[in-house]
Amino acid sequence: MQQTSDEIALLADLELTRDLPDDAREELAAKCRFQEVGGKKRVKVAGLNGDRIFLVDGHAVRLSNGVAERLQAFQGLSEPEDLCGDSPGAEDCFVTESPCIVFRIPGAELARLLSDGVRVEDMELDPKEGEFLAEIYHLVSNNTLVLPARPEVALKIQEMTNDPEAGIADLTEIIQSDGTIAGALLHATNSPLFRAAKEIKSIREAVVRLGFRNTRMLAVNLALRQAFLAKHAVTKEAMEAVWTDSVLTSAFSYVISDHLKILDRDRALLGGLVAGIGGVPIIQFIELRESEPKMTTIQSLLGKLCSITGVLVINYWGIGDDLVAVAENFDNWSYEPDSPDYASIAIVARWAALQSEGAAHPSASEVPAFRVLGLTPPEPGEAIAELESSSKTLESLKSMFNL
Repeated sequence: MQQTSDEIALLADLELTRDLPDDAREELAAKCRFQEVGGKKRVKVAGLNGDRIFLVDGHAVRLSNGVAERLQAFQGLSEPEDLCGDSPGAEDCFVTESPCIVFRIPGAELARLLSDGVRVEDMELDPKEGEFLAEIYHLVSNNTLVLPARPEVALKIQEMTNDPEAGIADLTEIIQSDGTIAGALLHATNSPLFRAAKEIKSIREAVVRLGFRNTRMLAVNLALRQAFLAKHAVTKEAMEAVWTDSVLTSAFSYVISDHLKILDRDRALLGGLVAGIGGVPIIQFIELRESEPKMTTIQSLLGKLCSITGVLVINYWGIGDDLVAVAENFDNWSYEPDSPDYASIAIVARWAALQSEGAAHPSASEVPAFRVLGLTPPEPGEAIAELESSSKTLESLKSMFNL
């Protein structure tokens, strides 16, 4: 018992783990251990399978990216030193200069609590997934995980929905502030779906042609699309699939909110678009670390980590707790709030998207969000009856978003 108490005390002192809840820290402590390491030992960080090692007593040298840093610690008199470092490279290692006492934290267990009380429960990870999860946690805890840039244009356009004085001039000004989005909008306006008798050459003409609401929805879509980027053929395929799912969920979210007249349909549209945003840093993370990324690994990690990283992204963007709940729960079919919210809309929208695509989905009777929204759960194989009258709006949105 004394050993566990010592480990709990050390975890409480480490910056990496001091913010864990008491019960989580106790659970982690039971799986940590102190180890003695002889002098002149070389340990490669990549061989630790994502575990974290701290120098408690002794002298060691940490080698990272060809740079050597001499570390020392005195048990009970000084803070433990991190022997793994931030974002360790493939060749990083540490060498003990004297007999040392180190404290080892299992990486997969450490990653069970990633951010702001978000717990990963009953997660089964193979060694590779555990290594990825541990490194993602390490990056998060050190504020070095690269997250998608905040989509300023999309958010400014969304803010206009609450401004009754906003008009065409305001919307035109926002769109023109981003050349990429402005160009994409002009291209879309001149596509067969919206093509006029003459070519549209200005953003103002495009707004007039599309209409205020259509322009706003399309511009938000185009702005957010820029976050879903990848370079490798496999990761590009995975990213495209995540984006397509997000857009389809977004379209259904809009028509659900619009038909039921609950909450704000434009906010619901944005909620659907960011529901799967957690997939972006995961795919980009894998792309940077794997020369030959495998789709099976990507899909497995997306299924297990997407909601966690989604919460990180939405909090980082600062776009509201209501959309944090969307990212956290969009794949939680048992989610059941007391009243309709954007997360329950996104869940039913995702169910509708999967059903329409013939993809695997649970029985609607097992999804409480239907009841929360006041929708009748469809029978197996059937679509949501209440949305039949919204089919034209849905098809218009899908066409607008190139689905």
